[in-house]
Amino acid sequence: MEKKKWYQKMPHTYIILFGMAFIAAILTWVLPAGAFERAIPEGMSRTVIVPGTYASVDPTPVSLWKLFVAIPEGMIAAGNIIFLIMLSTGCFYIVNKTGALESGVGMVLRKVNTSKKLSGTAAIWIMTFLFSLLGVIVGPEIQIPFVPIAVTIGLGLGYDLITGLALVIGGGGVGFALGPINASVIGTSDAVIGLPTFSGQGLRWVMWFCGTCLVALIISLYAKKVRANPAKSLAKGISTEGMGFSKPLDCYKLEGRQKSVLAVLLAILVVIIIGASKLGWYLNEMSAVFVIGGALVGIVAGMKVNEIMDGFAQGAKNAANIALIVGIARAIQVVLESGNIMDTVIYYLSAPLQGMSPILAAIAITVIVGIVHLLIPSGSGIAVAMMPIIGPVAMTLGLTAQTAVLAFQVGATIPNFILPTAGAYIAMCSIANVPVDKWWKFGWRLTIPLYVMSWVFVVIAVLINYGPF
Repeated sequence: MEKKKWYQKMPHTYIILFGMAFIAAILTWVLPAGAFERAIPEGMSRTVIVPGTYASVDPTPVSLWKLFVAIPEGMIAAGNIIFLIMLSTGCFYIVNKTGALESGVGMVLRKVNTSKKLSGTAAIWIMTFLFSLLGVIVGPEIQIPFVPIAVTIGLGLGYDLITGLALVIGGGGVGFALGPINASVIGTSDAVIGLPTFSGQGLRWVMWFCGTCLVALIISLYAKKVRANPAKSLAKGISTEGMGFSKPLDCYKLEGRQKSVLAVLLAILVVIIIGASKLGWYLNEMSAVFVIGGALVGIVAGMKVNEIMDGFAQGAKNAANIALIVGIARAIQVVLESGNIMDTVIYYLSAPLQGMSPILAAIAITVIVGIVHLLIPSGSGIAVAMMPIIGPVAMTLGLTAQTAVLAFQVGATIPNFILPTAGAYIAMCSIANVPVDKWWKFGWRLTIPLYVMSWVFVVIAVLINYGPF
């Protein structure tokens, strides 16, 4: 048997995340405990750090027992995400049971494959931009239900699981990362630092477009290589049973009530997008939409009530593994906060910015925020924790407030592609049946180029004295 190299011996995702939580617990015994004072600024509903108020507090090291308690506490803290995953999975289980989604996508891809005007590469670019536009509107948690569609499209085009997964993680991810109307990251940061909400959109739209083109190029080059030589697939040997298409594309057509099922599915997606972008809906509202949508799909498909309920139950069962992953990932943050060292990490990582040139400081902010983002996976959470520190420090170094927010945006989003604590992306990997270590090998191909491209825009922001409009 061929001996595996060290980097091929990746432990289970549970082990990786629990190991990080264990290290965090050890750090609560090593690092000094400290905290910033917090206040609720006028016009805001949540507390933010008050710069210059960091002080030592009594240590509260996390014991082995408290470390294990942090896991259910993490699951409780991430409860709305977990229920969204379970209920959306149940909804799509019912949809898939009708065969409507497979037939609809199969018919579309049949036309793509037989069209002389639209190549597989062009299809990848189109789908990447569509998912990216979705990412501009909604966050990664709300994109989780789209994974089955993306994987089906990737396999239907003749590529592999990674290609399909990359459409939603890469395409949707870059839309969320570099989009100009990211409510959790940009909206919260603007509010903390005192800028008009979503100001400075011009440069951000250009950055989003360039970033989406870069992601589409990376995915299409990988897909082309895989089609030419399937042995080069990062998903080689992974079962695609239950995913993709069960018969040749030529055999697909919409039958009976399947058109009505697709109409309900389309309505679900439209309602979610409108609710998220216009009505301020978030995870709980999305979960409710999937409950209603799943029930309607079952009704129009002619299912009995027990069959519909069994579909939701089976979907929740299939998502149990994902729920544990999300809970353990959130446990890392719980441990750091319980041990009173979260603010300590923020304080000491922010200190090196003093004395840097504006360009170097702007780039350093993207790196420092990326490191802290490993510990605080929530976009709004890290904005509330770090912007009160990053903002004033950046402006004392000659950066505009808008440039500080831009640099923060880069650091708080681009690492998501390879972040082991980013529960939404790990959940997407589980749904696509792709081991996290397999995805990380591809995720690096997105992260490094996007970081470099974003640095170019950060430097431009410094040079043009980037303002709010």
